[in-house]
Amino acid sequence: MKQPVFQFLLNKRVLIILLMLILVATLFTQEFMTIGNIRNVLLQVATDGIIAIGMTYVIITGGIDLSVGSVVAMTSVITIFLQPYFGSGIGIVVAILAGLVTGLTNGLLVTRVGVSPFVTTLGTMTLVKGVALAISNSHTKSGIDPVFGELAKQPVFGLPLATVVFLLLVVLAELFLVHSYNGRGFYAVGGNPEAAWLAGLNTKGYLLGAYVFCSIMAAIGGVFLTSRINTGSPIIGGDTVTIAVSAVLLGGTSMAGGSGTIVGTLIGILILGILKNTMNLIGIGGYYQTIILGVLLVLMVLLDRLNFTRRVMT
Repeated sequence: MKQPVFQFLLNKRVLIILLMLILVATLFTQEFMTIGNIRNVLLQVATDGIIAIGMTYVIITGGIDLSVGSVVAMTSVITIFLQPYFGSGIGIVVAILAGLVTGLTNGLLVTRVGVSPFVTTLGTMTLVKGVALAISNSHTKSGIDPVFGELAKQPVFGLPLATVVFLLLVVLAELFLVHSYNGRGFYAVGGNPEAAWLAGLNTKGYLLGAYVFCSIMAAIGGVFLTSRINTGSPIIGGDTVTIAVSAVLLGGTSMAGGSGTIVGTLIGILILGILKNTMNLIGIGGYYQTIILGVLLVLMVLLDRLNFTRRVMT
């Protein structure tokens, strides 16, 4: 099933929401359109955006990954706690490998054992969180490598490195998903797994690949987030799942599977990032931000369900 590159434009509400949000932020806050604030927004959305790219693949296949927040926490403590012994480079590699192992675990449980994605990733979420707590002994630790501490913010073409990596991943992930035969297979598996299998697609391979990719993206996002705060913490990433899923749904990907784009997810994460930044600038506190984000997610799920029901009935 081929998906247009700008499928999200078929529903222009997403783009209109983004433009209206930028307009409101510009009118009500003098700081929003400053270069420093824009760079800050782009840096903040990069880490969650990288994770949302992986989540898009999983949701397109009809699944979900609740463990990404715990992968971020595990990545954080591995990267920082290995620094004194092996350096930042080895810490980053080990952290990403740990993410890969988590993705393999999720994928194998879903495809080989037949456990539902929700139950599988709920279990690994708890398991990986426990690993992060065990490695850190439930303590946070500051990084000792100043180069790593500046990694995410390192300017490249005038943008933070984390933002450049995020945008590059958006382009590559979108091109693969939409313009390659293997990429379009994710849509087929999510839309109708049985039909995809009868057509000769390796449905289990696609599902396994989606969960591995999602966990690796969570690990990469976790590395950049850890660099931003230069701290290894077993409790970060608590709202990662909420933000990633909200961005994916805002971008037009359906929880039912079989539709969606990475470009749409890009628009979704920009909406969330600008919304959060605007609330910070006008003085809306963290608790209220969480409430607003939760309400937004519930609305997105309801709208997704209504759209799915309408498609089925027509």
